[in-house]
Amino acid sequence: MANKPSTQARVLDVVDVTISRDAAEGAIIKLSIDGSTDVELVFDALTLARLQAILAEADRIQAEEQRTQ
Repeated sequence: MANKPSTQARVLDVVDVTISRDAAEGAIIKLSIDGSTDVELVFDALTLARLQAILAEADRIQAEEQRTQ
C-alpha cells in the first residue's frame, strides 16, 4: 500500500458521520472537499478502530504538549 499513488484533497467540512450499531460493521464519513463532489469514506470495523486509536493518540500528544507550554 505504501507505494500506491495518493491524491490530496482539502477538506472543507465534515458533512456526516454514520456509525453502525452493529459492532461488526464500521462507519461512513462524508467529507465536503474542494470541487463539485463530496467524498464518502467507508470504514470496516477494524479500520475504524485503528482510526479511532490514532486520533486518540494524537489527542493525548496534543494535550501533553499544551500542558508543557
